[in-house]
Amino acid sequence: MNKNNYAKLNDELDVEFAEFSSDVEAAEQGFFPYEEQEKPVTPGNTIPHNYRRVYAKKKGKIIMSWEAYPNYEAIELLKKRLTATDYKVIKCYEASLVNADMPYDVAAIHQERQEIRNEINRLEACE
Repeated sequence: MNKNNYAKLNDELDVEFAEFSSDVEAAEQGFFPYEEQEKPVTPGNTIPHNYRRVYAKKKGKIIMSWEAYPNYEAIELLKKRLTATDYKVIKCYEASLVNADMPYDVAAIHQERQEIRNEINRLEACE
């Protein structure tokens, strides 16, 4: 007996999955055939999390597609700002290894970088 994948859409992000032997059996329980679209590839495929899954009922099927984060450009700029301060962290770490004076205020660097990370996380959550 061949089993097929089916889904029931509760909302845009919440989907129930099940296997049934026939479309009729699935429909009786509120399920529809399930189909996934391929994830788009970002330039250089360097940003694996700039899309989120979105589910919708279309043409009698539940289709999982990918939606780009609306804040993609802002996230990229923040990541570049974070990367631009990496050298400060490295220099402080090197200084700590040889018990030298810190070349930068470590607490200030940490706070600045954490604020950037928090904003990236907020934007990635599509708030």
